[in-house]
Amino acid sequence: MLYEILSEKFHDIIDKESSSQLWSGCGCVNRMCLDGMDVVVKFAQVPTQLIHRNIVQTDFALARKLKSYQIELAFYQQQAARLDGVCLVPKPIHAVQRDCTTCLVLSDFSGGGFRAESDPCTEHHHQVLTWLADFHSYFMIQNDIGWQEGGYWHLATRPDEFQRMAHSELKTHANSIAALIRDCPYRTQIHGDAKIANFVFNSELAVLGYDFQYLGSGLGIQDVMLYFTSVFDNDGLYTHADELLEYYFVKLADNLITKHSMQNSRDIVSCWRELWPVVWSDFHRFLLGWKPDHFKINEYMCKQSQNTLRLVRG
Repeated sequence: MLYEILSEKFHDIIDKESSSQLWSGCGCVNRMCLDGMDVVVKFAQVPTQLIHRNIVQTDFALARKLKSYQIELAFYQQQAARLDGVCLVPKPIHAVQRDCTTCLVLSDFSGGGFRAESDPCTEHHHQVLTWLADFHSYFMIQNDIGWQEGGYWHLATRPDEFQRMAHSELKTHANSIAALIRDCPYRTQIHGDAKIANFVFNSELAVLGYDFQYLGSGLGIQDVMLYFTSVFDNDGLYTHADELLEYYFVKLADNLITKHSMQNSRDIVSCWRELWPVVWSDFHRFLLGWKPDHFKINEYMCKQSQNTLRLVRG
């Protein structure tokens, strides 16, 4: 079906590399040459049953996965070009949606020297946090383009995992924790899956972000938290998290001052700073329902959850 869709737009279709598979058999990503252009083609076709060792799929979960690809396609169609001069994302070339199928043709960023980084240094972290600050500050003025709540772990989108979660204070207070995030007056669009694997760097350490399936309304610190979970273990979090969080807030504030008043900028940073432990506890709740022995559950995360529980116990 992929080649049928592509042949409607392109005449010369050449495979450049073996395809890589999307999560749980949902499709593939191919590097191709289409009418002389080097591109990446993301073809998603959600099956009736996802295959995952930690998940028993429900209709709710399948619908969430299908919508995630539709959200990403809409982002590239409607928003990507507007980010020129704000932050780097792949350039959309062609997009098709048909029932349970989406096909995205994007510029091949590897041609610009962008590569994944498995062992990021402090400068890599600074570049990603600058990208996130640029992204979040831009969307403070337009924050209703993706999911009603961005990210893949928030409570409303994970009823199956919540039911499987063992009894604990985090489960008892899950709704109160979710409400603190949902009711925050300062919201933006978050990337929603801002792990290191979704950023690439060139030789000058310019950074490009991709994979926008969980774009939606949220707090910028949700992206920062998820990024930290993808690059730091427990010791790394205690060593680097506070300093890098401050770096992000400085970059965010510098951007916000150009779009808002200085007081409004300070209010946003102050509000998000207070909710830092809350976004950790919200992710902790998800992990306990999804995979309670997950390696990301560590002392730093548990400490943030305890700080949050003291806040919501009243």
